[in-house]
Amino acid sequence: MPDKLQKKKKQISILEKSIKSDKLKNNEYVRIQAVLLNLKGFTHKQISKITLKSADALEKWVTKFNKQGIQGLKNKPLSKPRNYKLNWEQKNEIKKIVVKNIPEQLSFQGEFWNPHSLKQLIKKQFNVTYKTRKAYTELLKYCGFSYQKVEYKDSREDKEYKKHMKLRLQKKLKKGVLRMYW
Repeated sequence: MPDKLQKKKKQISILEKSIKSDKLKNNEYVRIQAVLLNLKGFTHKQISKITLKSADALEKWVTKFNKQGIQGLKNKPLSKPRNYKLNWEQKNEIKKIVVKNIPEQLSFQGEFWNPHSLKQLIKKQFNVTYKTRKAYTELLKYCGFSYQKVEYKDSREDKEYKKHMKLRLQKKLKKGVLRMYW
């Protein structure tokens, strides 16, 4: 029994020392605080109200602390960083090319940059392809462009007739003569 009491006191002192450290991130601080409160005799319900975390999370933290010590409560470093296909210099080079030229000048189809022509440019310049179309639209956004789908207009439409009909509808709406039947 005295061994358990000594172990508990030692654990409490370790947690109290680490909680005073300035190097802790916010979520690490919450984990350590929760385990410390648990060791001091607070119930899981009380601790979850104090920390605004679930009792399940608290149990996991206590288990990790018992198995791994204070390191079990700290954030793990990311195993591998995101794997970007183009680095910043390459993206900036693409941006310069796209801003200064139109696709026709670089022997691509179209007057405006779109995901397809950007894909061809990146393949030609860096021999890199992205899997999704969204990656190319995001790259267009990075270059200062917004990708918009083409909106086709009927060349036969009569603009004067449209204006005339719009005015007629507005007049009827004002008078209250226009009724809709379903």
